[in-house]
Amino acid sequence: MAGSIVACGCTAGTISSGDVDLIDPSGAATNSTISAGTYAITQDGRGQADLTLTTASGSVPVVFDFVLTSSSHGLIIRFDDGGTGSGTIDLQPTPVTQSALAGAYAFSVSGSDPANSPLSAEGAFTLNSSGLIASSPAGIEDVNYDTAVSAGLTLTGGITVGTGTAPGTAALSATGYALTFDVYAIDSTHLKLIESDGKAILVGDVFTQPTDAIPSPTLVFTVAGLDYTQNPAVPFAAGGIVASDGASQLTGGAEDINDDGTVDGGTSPATPAAFSGTFAASPSGSGRFVFNLSGFAGGEYFAAYPSSGGILLLQIDTGLGKGITGGVAMAQTGTSIDASQGYGLNLTGADLVNDVELDAIAEFQTTSTTFTSGLIDVNDGGPANPANFAGSYTVGTNGVGAATNLTAGLQAMFFYVVDSQTAVFISTDPSADQVSLGEFEEQSTPTGSKAAVAERHLAMVRAVLRAHARKGHPTEIGH
Repeated sequence: MAGSIVACGCTAGTISSGDVDLIDPSGAATNSTISAGTYAITQDGRGQADLTLTTASGSVPVVFDFVLTSSSHGLIIRFDDGGTGSGTIDLQPTPVTQSALAGAYAFSVSGSDPANSPLSAEGAFTLNSSGLIASSPAGIEDVNYDTAVSAGLTLTGGITVGTGTAPGTAALSATGYALTFDVYAIDSTHLKLIESDGKAILVGDVFTQPTDAIPSPTLVFTVAGLDYTQNPAVPFAAGGIVASDGASQLTGGAEDINDDGTVDGGTSPATPAAFSGTFAASPSGSGRFVFNLSGFAGGEYFAAYPSSGGILLLQIDTGLGKGITGGVAMAQTGTSIDASQGYGLNLTGADLVNDVELDAIAEFQTTSTTFTSGLIDVNDGGPANPANFAGSYTVGTNGVGAATNLTAGLQAMFFYVVDSQTAVFISTDPSADQVSLGEFEEQSTPTGSKAAVAERHLAMVRAVLRAHARKGHPTEIGH
């Protein structure tokens, strides 16, 4: 689901108009209009929106739960019996013009085909002032379709912006993968994609690519995917840190792994796995790098695309190491989170007991050692009443932390500080009932005491891909 709405600009009121795309295995994305909508926001930044969508087949009620980290950014989940999902909500400050999109971009989309075979794609391209992908430098794309990898494909097509709340369109075409998307532009640096051609069920982000380089000295990351060493494959998530020299070397990596509910191999205390690697531009000047990792759970080779939303990662292993894993890495600029502040939290993942996706939104306060005075809303096979969210945490000098005794919706986590306002995490619940990952972000208003907090628009790591009965590897998704 993706869309654009017009709100009244108050803490409680109406959503007067909007366009929303819905896509599921029953068919292609349907552009729906909002026939009715209301919302309300509490003092801690938590909010709920109730919408009625008018589609070709009738009216569809949809409820969203969200937590704002500022008046222009927040984290959001679907919160009704019709489904679930996680994402972001962002203010569109001004309409985006076609010429404003000229420049270099990286993108990431993920989801599945209609038969539930997982599919992820990432790439880079440069748009001209007309919105066409330039031939020099050529666009490039990597696709992992149920472990069948097509690496370094030439990408053509373009992006056209929409008007008002109506979406624009994107055509992204590579050999075997000619896909069409609706496009919702937040601003010229960040676009939302949702597939509109019925060939697959994909959503994702487009970010500017301000630099064609891997930063140093330390990277923080989270990834999610399927562990194909088990049959059928099982969901896993991983997170950690690694040192980068900015040139070619990755050293001193430490990776925590939640593999089908077992954390760090079941060791007590949990001990992260060591890994290292190298990276190189491939080809030079394309905006694409290849990571070659040793000892890393989740893959040996990754395509890596630096962007303003982080380094977009996609596993491109072939042969014995094949799998499908994706995520994001970010340059670490701080090693502790702020005390006496409000934070918004989002998680997405798999409920291993009930075999459904779970998503959650929370808001909480911090001290130097605790999360406190929080509430969490969980959609786990259906929305649940808000639960208290509080617990204790520690964080090391390297910015790796652990929080325990939180809530039934998220009992424990390992988290990795990006900066004092942002951390990413994986779940480490002792009951082994979930594999999930997410992020928490400091609120600039209304609960934060700081005048302003720099917003970081991270690439969204999607829900852990669901295990399924193995099928023959597909070779293409249509022309």
